[in-house]
Amino acid sequence: MIDRPLLAITRRSLSEAGIRPSRFHGQNYVVDPELVRTIVESAEISVDETVLEIGPGVGTLTREIAGRARRVIAVEKDPASARYLRAKFSGSNVEVIQGDVLRLEIPETDKVISNLPYSISTPITFKLLYSKWFRFGVLTYQKEVAERLLSQPSDPEYSRLSVAVALLAEVRAVSDFPPESFYPAPRVSSTVVMLKRKTQAEDFDKGTLDATLKFLFSQRRRTLRKALETFSKISGGRRAEIDAKIRSEMLEKRVFELSPRDFIEISRAFAEQEGRGC
Repeated sequence: MIDRPLLAITRRSLSEAGIRPSRFHGQNYVVDPELVRTIVESAEISVDETVLEIGPGVGTLTREIAGRARRVIAVEKDPASARYLRAKFSGSNVEVIQGDVLRLEIPETDKVISNLPYSISTPITFKLLYSKWFRFGVLTYQKEVAERLLSQPSDPEYSRLSVAVALLAEVRAVSDFPPESFYPAPRVSSTVVMLKRKTQAEDFDKGTLDATLKFLFSQRRRTLRKALETFSKISGGRRAEIDAKIRSEMLEKRVFELSPRDFIEISRAFAEQEGRGC
């Protein structure tokens, strides 16, 4: 259901800021009060908390966050939006940073909130998960990406992202929203998702794991044994030594059937081989 008053406000704000929304850059502005309410209530913001908002746009969600938090750090890539937001929230508890969040250090905050730009939602998620400061987030994803966050081994959507999320965070889908919740309306539905960092996540080298996931999921339908043959050829490693470090029952599984814990085991075997200069 389109909220015409909020749609009119959003259009006027975009005009004042000199912004022409770009589908290519995933610029879709929330015009659904129910979506705003769902995000803010799911975040359970306290008056002593600092919240990072990624991609605040024209500040529709920012205003609601600022009314609940001690401080808001709003990171906006678009220069026109950043100028508009600085003027709109001048003298308030909102600090606007103009820059690309993928190139910036994630600041120390209590929570992260975002209607994520669809075009970069996956790399932003990895950046948050691998940041030492990330604790809790309420994020809006393209529904297809949200399904990958929640997928299990052997699911069609099971991916590198699924594994990283399973190892590092607890994830819950909150609610779906139709394309009309945004202006301009995207071609897909969206899902609000809660991510909470696991307090007792297994210790592993995130860089090595990520490299392992990228390599293996490029061959997701091959058996692990076949994938390891390719790895040995590329790295110059001795395949028998790699196989010996991995449980035999894993070798005949296809990559998309491996559990998140399996990938940690494989990444450690890869790291040992590289450490020997093979």
